[in-house]
Amino acid sequence: MNPTTLVHRLDHQAETLGSQPALRFREDGTWREISWEQYRMRVLDLAAGLVELGVNAQDRVAMISHNQPNWVIGDLAILAAGAASVPAYPNSIPSQVEYLLQHSEAQVIFVANGAQLRKVQQVRRACPALRYAILMDDDEMLADGEFVWTLSSLAERGIQAGRDKVEERMKGLDPDALATIIYTSGTTGPPKGAMLSHQNLTFMADAISQVVGFEDGDSTLSFLPLSHVAERLQGQVCAVSEGLTVNYGESMETIVRDLGEVNATTLLCVPRLWEKIYASIQSGLEDASPLKKRLFDWAISQGTEAFELRNGGGAPGPVLEAKLAVADRLIFSKVRAKLGMTHTRKFLSGAAPLSAQVGTFFASVGLVIQEAYGQTECTGVSNVNPRAHVKFGTVGPQLPGVEVRIAEDGEILVRGPHVFLGYFNDAAATAAALDGEWLATGDVGEIDDDGHLRITDRKKDILVTAGGKNVAPQNIENLLKPARGISQVVVVGDKRKFLSALVTLDYPEMALVLGEVLPDGEGCVDHPRVLAHLKICIDAVNATLPSYETLKQFRVLPRDLTIEDGEITPTLKVKRRVVQQSYESVIDSMYSEKFN
Repeated sequence: MNPTTLVHRLDHQAETLGSQPALRFREDGTWREISWEQYRMRVLDLAAGLVELGVNAQDRVAMISHNQPNWVIGDLAILAAGAASVPAYPNSIPSQVEYLLQHSEAQVIFVANGAQLRKVQQVRRACPALRYAILMDDDEMLADGEFVWTLSSLAERGIQAGRDKVEERMKGLDPDALATIIYTSGTTGPPKGAMLSHQNLTFMADAISQVVGFEDGDSTLSFLPLSHVAERLQGQVCAVSEGLTVNYGESMETIVRDLGEVNATTLLCVPRLWEKIYASIQSGLEDASPLKKRLFDWAISQGTEAFELRNGGGAPGPVLEAKLAVADRLIFSKVRAKLGMTHTRKFLSGAAPLSAQVGTFFASVGLVIQEAYGQTECTGVSNVNPRAHVKFGTVGPQLPGVEVRIAEDGEILVRGPHVFLGYFNDAAATAAALDGEWLATGDVGEIDDDGHLRITDRKKDILVTAGGKNVAPQNIENLLKPARGISQVVVVGDKRKFLSALVTLDYPEMALVLGEVLPDGEGCVDHPRVLAHLKICIDAVNATLPSYETLKQFRVLPRDLTIEDGEITPTLKVKRRVVQQSYESVIDSMYSEKFN
C-alpha cells in the first residue's frame, strides 16, 4: 500500500528511483535535472531549517512564486516540518497577499524573488503573525538575516541542526491532519481558505492514477499555476505518488517549444488554452490553398469517424484504417509536431467546461482530451472522462471511491475521502458547504444513462428570465466562444424579457478574419464589419437553441476581461458579478424601450 502522506511517498521514490530525474528546468538554454534523491535531501534540509526557525506542527507557511523546482521542494519541506502550506498566485497584487497572510495567520512566506518580496514588505506591518520571508532565488543582496533569509541559508541552518527533529515530525504526521490551505478563486465573493488533509491529497493521487493510467517513464510539463489545485495535483501530488518527471516550462509563451524539447507524455491545460490552440489552427487554414483546405477537411472527417468508432467500443475497418494512415501522414502528424505533442499521450482539461466542438476536433487528430471536473473543496477532481469512452459535453463518471448524486434542486453533491476539512476560520461557510459528509458543489448538473455527469451551470449563475424560464448561461457561452475573433462571452438577462451577451474580442484573430487592420478599444465597439461577423456567429448559435435561450442583443466591450481588474480568476473563470457591475450601463442599453 502507498504511504499516506506525500513526504513519505517522496521518501519511497527517492529509495526506488534514486538518481533518475524528478524535476527538470530550463536554464540558459539547457535543461537541467534534479534527481529524486536530491529532491528528498533538499526537502529534508529545508524542513529542518523551518523547524529551527520555530515553525511548529500545523503552523501556516505561505508561498508566492512562479512554477519552478523550488516551489514543490519548499512546499514538501513545509509538510515534512508538520506545518501547512498556503500558496498564493504569483500574479497576486499586494492587497491580495495581505488578505492571504492575514487570514491564514502565516508565520513564514517563501517568495520567488525580489519582486515578490516587495509585495510582502508593503503589507508586512498589517500581518503581525509573519516573522520571516525566504528568498527562493538566493539573492543575498536582499537578505538581512533577520526578516529576510535566502533559501540556501535556511537549508544550511537545517544541515547544521540535523534531521532528528524533522524525522520525528514526519513519524508523527497524521494523514487526517491539515496539509495545505488553498484559497478559492473568489468568483462569488472574497476567497475562502479550503483546508485539505494529507489523506485528501494521497487519495486523489491514487484515484486519478487508476483512471489516467500513468506508466514508468511518464513525464509532464508544468506551466499552469501550482497555486491552483489542478496543477498542484499534476505537478506535485501525482508526480510524487507515481514517480513522474516534472518539467518546468520557461513561460506561457514557450509552451510549444518546451513541450517539444522535453517530450512530455502528459499535458494538463485549461479549456481557454485548448480553445486558443484550436483558433490558431483554424486561422492558419485561412492562408492555405483551396486544395489544402479540402485535404484538411477530408482528413478531419476520417479522424472523426475513426474516433467515434473506437470511442463507441468498435474499430475502424481496413478501408478506413488505410484512409486514416494517409490522413495521419499528411495532416495529423504535422499538427502534433507543430504543437510539440509528438510524444504526448495523455491530455487532461479542467477548471472550466470544454467545448464539445473543440474536444472532437482534437480527438480527430489523435489528441483525445479527458475532461475532468471538481473543485478545490473536493481536492480538485470528482469526475473524469475515461480515455476509452470520452463523451464531450460531459465530465465523465465519478472517480473510484467517490460518490456523486443530484439533489432535488439539481445541485451536484459529492462524498468521499477527497472532501475537504472545511474552510479555515469560517465555520458558517463550512456549514453551508457541507451537509454531513456530502459536499454541496454549487454546480448544477445531471447524470446520463452511461453514468457520465453533465454540468449545466453554477447554481448561483442560473438566469431566470421575466417569463420564468431557467437558463444556464455557460452552455450558451461555450457554444459561442470557439467562434473566430471572440475571446470572452458573458450572457446576461436575469429577470429580463430576453437574453443578451457581452462580447470581448481576440483582436489579432478578428483582424485575420476580416482581412484588415482593426483599431483597438473603443474603435471596435461599433465597427460595422466586426458587428456583422459577430451577428453571423450568434445567429448560427441561436439556430441550435430554444427560443427562450436565444440571444436577442449583444455589445462589444472595448477591452478583454483581465485578472488585474478582478473580472476573471487566475484560472480564467469569469467573475460574473464583477463584470455585470462594471458594465451595468452597457447591459441596461440592451434593454432600453426600443428593444422591449
